[in-house]
Amino acid sequence: KRLKLTVNDRAHREMEVAQELMKRDLKHVLPFLDAGQDSDSDCYFVVMPFAERDLQTEINAQGKLSEPAAVSILLDTVNGLFEVFDLVHRDLKPRNVLLHEGTWKIADFGIARFVEESTSLNTLKDCLSPPYAAPEQWNLERASHATDVYALGCIAYSLLTGKPPFQGQNPVDYKTQ
Repeated sequence: KRLKLTVNDRAHREMEVAQELMKRDLKHVLPFLDAGQDSDSDCYFVVMPFAERDLQTEINAQGKLSEPAAVSILLDTVNGLFEVFDLVHRDLKPRNVLLHEGTWKIADFGIARFVEESTSLNTLKDCLSPPYAAPEQWNLERASHATDVYALGCIAYSLLTGKPPFQGQNPVDYKTQ
């Protein structure tokens, strides 16, 4: 994955997260194989294994999933959140849950931050996925594990109904809902 970032805090944060996660034995998080800056192009890259599909594609293909299938996917996702207990993902959504080697795994830690790390809220004001964004994100308040739990609830709703819980036409609608 070529990161669409330049040399700034977001690029360095994503590299730091990738470097930390490469040290861990993760079963429910898509592993990072390599990460860094290309000296020729000055672009940032993270290298991950190829996944079979993302959860949004699964929802689009099946509509609502059976309760047992939804529970299995949600348990994989919860286990992924436990594996990265010291991170707040901040952009958990079906497109960031990937099927890899028979397990649904969390991916795309592009705006994640370590729990203790402080981050300027302004750096993230345009980096949210409206159907899954928690109220504190809309209010430009500090994200916490509760932010990821909120998104997980929205994913659960999507799995069981085939659509996200809120059907905003634009970001203002989502914020109001």
